[in-house]
Amino acid sequence: MIQILLQLDNKLFTLINHLPHNLFLDWFFGFITAAGSWGIVWFLIGIAVFFLEKKKNAKILLILILATMLAYFAGEIGIKNLVRRARPQFNIAEAVLPFDSADSFSFPSGHTTIAFAAAYIFSRKHKKKAWIYYLLAAVIAFSRVYLGRHYPGDVIGGIILGLSVGYLSLKIGDNF
Repeated sequence: MIQILLQLDNKLFTLINHLPHNLFLDWFFGFITAAGSWGIVWFLIGIAVFFLEKKKNAKILLILILATMLAYFAGEIGIKNLVRRARPQFNIAEAVLPFDSADSFSFPSGHTTIAFAAAYIFSRKHKKKAWIYYLLAAVIAFSRVYLGRHYPGDVIGGIILGLSVGYLSLKIGDNF
């Protein structure tokens, strides 16, 4: 069963990673990935929310910091070192890598984990804008496969972990 899932993951990776690549798309998704690094875009959104809401919700920045730390320790330090899944470029010779490749482990996607944790947190605070947060998180997640950094399964794992981290961060943040 696991072998079938891994084969499906490889095929989905190749399908997404081999979508048309050109200078615009590579740089667009490269920018999206860079903005998602360490949750940069989410902290910028948090700062904007902080000032737009006239500092009523300063706690959201603390919750984002907590979520980023939890995502890092659970995903990057914990799960990645337990699973030790190699990135696609080490298993799929025809992987398209428009930019330098990473050599750390692949599962789960850290960008996706932080993106979905942040989307969950913001969507609970601004229910009418939830679709915007989840759309941004989905584009960040897609960029990871398009750029050849992760398998779709890594992204799915990041979504599950991110939603869990977002939920836990809000629960802990309620006590701040």
